[in-house]
Amino acid sequence: MGVDVERLAAQVQYLLDRDAIWDCVYRYARGLDRHDPEIFASPYHEDAIDRHGDFVGRRDEFVSWGLDLLASRWDAHTHFMTNNRVEIDGDIAHSESYVLFAQRRREGTKVDLGGGRYVDRLERRDGEWRIAARELVIDWTATADAATYADVASYTTGRWDHDDLSYRRPFVLDDD
Repeated sequence: MGVDVERLAAQVQYLLDRDAIWDCVYRYARGLDRHDPEIFASPYHEDAIDRHGDFVGRRDEFVSWGLDLLASRWDAHTHFMTNNRVEIDGDIAHSESYVLFAQRRREGTKVDLGGGRYVDRLERRDGEWRIAARELVIDWTATADAATYADVASYTTGRWDHDDLSYRRPFVLDDD
């Protein structure tokens, strides 16, 4: 009873592809929430198209539109990517990723919440998986009060630039 090398190689390739696709999807949320246009654009092929409600456009238009929209209405937001399902067929993949988002309005009195799914077609070009087409499906939305529930003054605050703690390399934490 020997090892089926071809089957094992196909399984390993599937895992590598799936991991690269997940990394691509997660990179989107990081670029969006840090307002980093380079990272935000990186999950997309240059000719990719995205549909978010009334907006339909190519990658560079979408990056500009998305970051401008978020900066104009909200002063903080977080996107949580969950439940990613991937179907891979050669150099084409279809993915559905659930998203939960929370966005605090600029005036600071309300938080907008929502849940939905990113439906993607990804393509492997030159050995790299990126989004070729994406549409956001909204499943629900809600609004909540934005009252602070705890003393957060002693915590580091997130930033929309490279001074955010997550960019620090090497990340070193002193105990004093």
